[in-house]
Amino acid sequence: MKIKFRSLPKLFILSVIACLLLSLGACKKLEDLDGNNQTFEPTNFEFEENITFVIPNGLLNFQGIGNCLPLEIWPLPAFTIDYEAFIPTENPNPYASLVYNIKPNEIELELVNISDCDFGMLEKVIVYIVDDGVTGSIGDFILQNPSDPTATHNAVKVGEYFNIPEGIGSTMNLTVNQDAVLDQFIQAGTFQTFMFMTFDKAFTASEAIIKSKMTLAVTLINE
Repeated sequence: MKIKFRSLPKLFILSVIACLLLSLGACKKLEDLDGNNQTFEPTNFEFEENITFVIPNGLLNFQGIGNCLPLEIWPLPAFTIDYEAFIPTENPNPYASLVYNIKPNEIELELVNISDCDFGMLEKVIVYIVDDGVTGSIGDFILQNPSDPTATHNAVKVGEYFNIPEGIGSTMNLTVNQDAVLDQFIQAGTFQTFMFMTFDKAFTASEAIIKSKMTLAVTLINE
């Protein structure tokens, strides 16, 4: 026995085909376009830069008899000694090129090798990040403009501590420059850290070793 189907109207068949094409093709493309138009929220996170400063002893060495005592040569009054140095610095983080708006969030210094003295031997400390190849002193730097961080510059102050108190201990946190933007330096991979210190007390070790931990706040490039 043969079963016969009635012929479907051509207009109905065309309508079904059109709906299938829309569902399989055009609708999917529209969804893709909607996805491409999504706004990505900035992703913020932190990473660390660790730097070690080695300060050789020179004028501060009182031959073992003046550790952590005020700098004075009787009968002259007490005095201070300024120390400054460039420290070659490398950024080992392979993902630095994937972030921007790199800003110092916290800077902690630790004096690791002088047990009977502490950061009270300092009157002040200022830390700068400087491009490779820059020489001289602070007055020779082209400092970053806080109102236009992308303007030409080769240095930026990242932190400082003035009037360091007696008995502060072997660790201290600097006051961070909230306006500093470090993209130019961190993304370059190599740069310099410039340390300016004023000593008002002696230490008798052959060198002072200071470890610095700088926590950086960054934004992921995900637009």
